[in-house]
Formats: sequence, C-alpha cells, structure tokens
Amino acid sequence: MDYLTNIKSSEFQSEVKTSINLIGNLKESLEDEKLLNFLTQNGIKESNAIEIVIFLPIAFVRKMLPNVNWRENYIEQLSDKKQRTKSFAENSFYRIIEKETDNYYAGKAESEVILKIAGRSAEFKVINDLLLKNGKADISEIKLTENIIIRNE
Repeated sequence: MDYLTNIKSSEFQSEVKTSINLIGNLKESLEDEKLLNFLTQNGIKESNAIEIVIFLPIAFVRKMLPNVNWRENYIEQLSDKKQRTKSFAENSFYRIIEKETDNYYAGKAESEVILKIAGRSAEFKVINDLLLKNGKADISEIKLTENIIIRNE
C-alpha cells in the first residue's frame, strides 16, 4: 500500500468510527438519502459516506448474527443496467468497515447502537420477519440471496 492509499484508508477508517457514533446517537431512523446528508453535514466526505451508508449496516448485522450462512459476494447494479458480482472480502471499503465493526463490538458496544445500525440492513429486516412468522426457525438454516447494491454512477 502506497503512502497516498494509506492516508485515504486512515481517513476512511476514522470516518467509519465517527459515523458509528453519529448514527448511534440519532434519535430517529433516517432514510438513506437523509442519512447521507446528515453524515456529510457532520464532516464525512460524501464518497466515503456513500460506502458507509451501504456497507456499515451489512457489517453490523453479519457481526450481530454470526450463525447465519452469509453470502461471500454481492451484486452491483450500475446505472446502465449492467450487473457485476463482487466479493465483500475484496472490497477495501467493506474490509475497513468490517474491522471497525469488530473494534466496536470488542469495546463498549451498546445494544441500542447495534440495533440502530444493523436494523438498517435488508438482511436484518428479512431475518426478523422470518423469525417473527416462525419463531421456531433455526437461524443457521436461513438461506439468503446475494445483496444487490444499486449504484447511481
């Protein structure tokens, strides 16, 4: 990793930490667009805020529910209707978010903050609905499809 990449990585890591605190202190749940605006108004670089809004809830729900058989890849839907499959493990933004998620859980993690962030993910909503409908469901038997992330690029 070169010096410039290292600086950007360090900046992003710091912004992920800040975003966890900002989202955790929100009194209400914001739609993605409003959350993006809130983060940028609080000093998070817009391009970083986009990645945080997309991937932070995914990392939090995966950490929260480790017994789910999570998919290793996701699908990116581009504005030209083209799709490409990408790996979470190969996404440098996701890896940093995952590291900061691990750090948060290892520290003084607050269940309210975890629910505020993990609850933003589509996976959390689907799993929660399944468990509410069938309380006897074994969470490790739940099979999820790949996430589809729509990019407006």
